[in-house]
Amino acid sequence: MDSAGRAHVLITFARSFLSLELARLMAAGGHRVTVVDSIPIAVSRYSNAVDEFHRVPPPKFEPLEYCQALAKIVADNDIDMVIPVHEETDIIAMLAELFPPECRLFLSDFDLENRLHHKYEFQKLLVELGIPTRKFARVAGPEDAAGLDFDKPFALKRCYSRGSQKVHKVQPGDPLTWLEHDELNPWVAQEWVSGDKYCTYSVCHEGRIYAHATYPVDYAIDGSSCLNFRAVEHPRIQAWVADLVERVGFTGQIGFDFIEDGPDKDLFCIECNPRATSGIMMFSPGDGVDRAFLGTSDPDVEVITPSPDVEKMIGIGMLLYGWRAPSRRGRSMAQFARDFRRSADVITRSGDQKPAIMLPLAYASILRSCAKYRVGLAEGFMHDHEWDGLRISI
Repeated sequence: MDSAGRAHVLITFARSFLSLELARLMAAGGHRVTVVDSIPIAVSRYSNAVDEFHRVPPPKFEPLEYCQALAKIVADNDIDMVIPVHEETDIIAMLAELFPPECRLFLSDFDLENRLHHKYEFQKLLVELGIPTRKFARVAGPEDAAGLDFDKPFALKRCYSRGSQKVHKVQPGDPLTWLEHDELNPWVAQEWVSGDKYCTYSVCHEGRIYAHATYPVDYAIDGSSCLNFRAVEHPRIQAWVADLVERVGFTGQIGFDFIEDGPDKDLFCIECNPRATSGIMMFSPGDGVDRAFLGTSDPDVEVITPSPDVEKMIGIGMLLYGWRAPSRRGRSMAQFARDFRRSADVITRSGDQKPAIMLPLAYASILRSCAKYRVGLAEGFMHDHEWDGLRISI
């Protein structure tokens, strides 16, 4: 950082609306922002908040080359901090030694990042810490599937998965002969829990929360990937997050998915995302969240939170998915229309309209990736930035 406390930060995954919002927040704090992505037309590239864009290899398919490219950009441009956004976080953590020591990587060591990311290992961690959780089991092959003894419905999902992709609700006694097994990426079975869903987002340094947001799951793709965001106060959830973050000594961005269940409002954490989550989009420039990233705020005085009346949405996501019955979750179309009009779009910003203008071309670029990898739009958006457990060595 310079003498005035201004930093040069590199933000990954420039196609993401999270990266766009983070770039705007950092620039509002007076910092210089560089963004990178593996596709050429990424919305953050066109923001007034961004000074430079670099195209880099796809981290999922060329992880070593990706980190080598990042390290060169860091060295050539005097980057003070790298802020990873999606699952390239794990890859960067694994290959952290490639980066100049004077550059700060805003993440934890690989072993911790991986344990929090891996859905079965995370549940085991909760048990080790004495934190209540629901019944769970690892399913790595046909023998494990045959040995499951759930007497209630349970969820089945990959240990490395995101956005609640391909979550199966399974009834007890299902022989699960349809399961495809992957040695690197087994399944986790978790007792099915119904109730009120909440997500969190926190910015942490060495086990302390510097910024935090809690938001309910309202409109969401498949009931899990949120499309709109409104900040709520939930002291029990914030205390839960603060306790776990402190006990594992976490540094970086982290999100948790919770369900509040039963008449006693029992709180269960379903999974952890040790990376950026949509909660970053609830902060405004006046909140000063850049200070949380750089560690210049004082968490003893104030944990930075978004305004309690904030209501934002991913406008294109609401138009594509939000109106559909599963996303509305019992709300009428009239209620959807009211909520759509009331919420601010995270893409559109006065004085920074180019990202919204470029959105059709950006989506065309993503659709080309979908065709290349033979996946749908929701999966294709992040497919080449996913990490499914493959270890990499230099």
